[in-house]
Amino acid sequence: YPTNVHFVSGASNTTLRAMGVRSRSEPFLAWCVSRGCDLTKVALRDSTRDGKDFVNDKGDAIGSADDSARGRGVYTTVDIKAGECILSVPYSACISPAGLGRFAGPLDDATPPFENATPAECLAWNLLEARGGASSDAWKGYVNALPDLIDTPTSGQWTGKEVAELQVGEAVFQASLTLGKDSKAASKIAGTGGIPGGGDDAEVAKEWAWALACVRSRAIALDADGGTTQTLLVPFVDMLNHTHETPNTEWTTGAGEGVFEEGKDEGKAGDGKDDGNASKTSSENTTSVVIVAKQDIAAGDELTISYATNTNLDSFCLYMGFLGGHNPNDSVELFKTLRHAAQWYSQTFKSETGEVVVDLEKAFAVADAFSERSAIGKQSGQPSDELRLGWGGRVAATLVDMLVYFNKQIMPEKDSEAMASLAVRVRCDELLTQMPTSPETDLEWLEQTAVAETTGEDQADPSSEGETNKASKTVALERKKLAVEYRLRKKGLLMHFIEG
Repeated sequence: YPTNVHFVSGASNTTLRAMGVRSRSEPFLAWCVSRGCDLTKVALRDSTRDGKDFVNDKGDAIGSADDSARGRGVYTTVDIKAGECILSVPYSACISPAGLGRFAGPLDDATPPFENATPAECLAWNLLEARGGASSDAWKGYVNALPDLIDTPTSGQWTGKEVAELQVGEAVFQASLTLGKDSKAASKIAGTGGIPGGGDDAEVAKEWAWALACVRSRAIALDADGGTTQTLLVPFVDMLNHTHETPNTEWTTGAGEGVFEEGKDEGKAGDGKDDGNASKTSSENTTSVVIVAKQDIAAGDELTISYATNTNLDSFCLYMGFLGGHNPNDSVELFKTLRHAAQWYSQTFKSETGEVVVDLEKAFAVADAFSERSAIGKQSGQPSDELRLGWGGRVAATLVDMLVYFNKQIMPEKDSEAMASLAVRVRCDELLTQMPTSPETDLEWLEQTAVAETTGEDQADPSSEGETNKASKTVALERKKLAVEYRLRKKGLLMHFIEG
């Protein structure tokens, strides 16, 4: 057994969970080392959450939807200095849209699963190649370590009713759109030869959904030649857990040894074709994905990474199946378009006698003018200006400017910026009341669920249930917890602005 492989079990190392983690991890770690990964400074171990990042108004912890989602984590075994390379994974151990054991380079010589397939879909197809294709024996050490099931609203596991529990319109729409697109892609694959390893239409749909879910929840983005960004599945790196704030590591490319210096010795991928053999990569010129410390890290601390920066909760909930606690980058969509906002303003703010004070056609003309100005701003390199509300009272500048303009036209004697803030509060209250449940109801449900889980209570008599039925109920409960906490965090953001 390789001496530079570490597995450290948690405190309850006699539990079935810990033994299960270890039985899956040991062959995976040995495979990583055989592929040339440098893991001498790290260890895998069970990484449970304490559930204290979500509390009620009294400050009491009521658990979190993420408590059951967190599995393994990566921990340091030595003290690490800021800027130090902690671990490295050669491209020959990675899966990219271009193929197995290759960096995410040009797709000219790649074989897409169907015409006009996206890079993410090409990556998912190559994962299926690693699972059931000609080189599957060489990749089973990695593939067998991947989750058998990734339970997210877009993985095809949730029912329509369960997706609807998210309540936030844009999230429900995005989930439905993704599921429909994935279903069409699966039909294309089934109609043009199926997947590596074979299977009927139902098996194709199941395997395709699994591969896409793996890519969406585990792939990382790296800069490629030509200034493009492409995605890879990087074994072991995909075991690092995410944090929204102050991750202590980051990924990049480098030689994989010593202290990484940005911009130095960044090699290019070779032909990287996988011959089915697990080869060492000891050459100093071998380019790898490396994890670099952003700060000093003490031995025994968990390594954390940011899967996606400046990203709201939707991506984490819909595609990764967790929330990650408070996200300072979270936001809520206020309006789809400026025309939508202008129409809402015209219909909402009327005279005391109920007369329209902002003509709808003129409001549309103003919205179009602001939209054009915003588009010019985007072309000049200014950041995208979606019509959203974020924490700290962040509201899209274009929306605020348009509301101020309207206010100056119809209420010149008023503070137009204060009235714009009032308009946003009215919209927030409207969005809250449109949701089927109140924040108070959601919080009460989470509290009751936490109490029931702590005391071991169940709504049904356990003796009257089969194991399969109990497992199904547990899965359904975890899905609802994710949906309820997701929508409650969105409602909390709206309430935060309303209460000022």
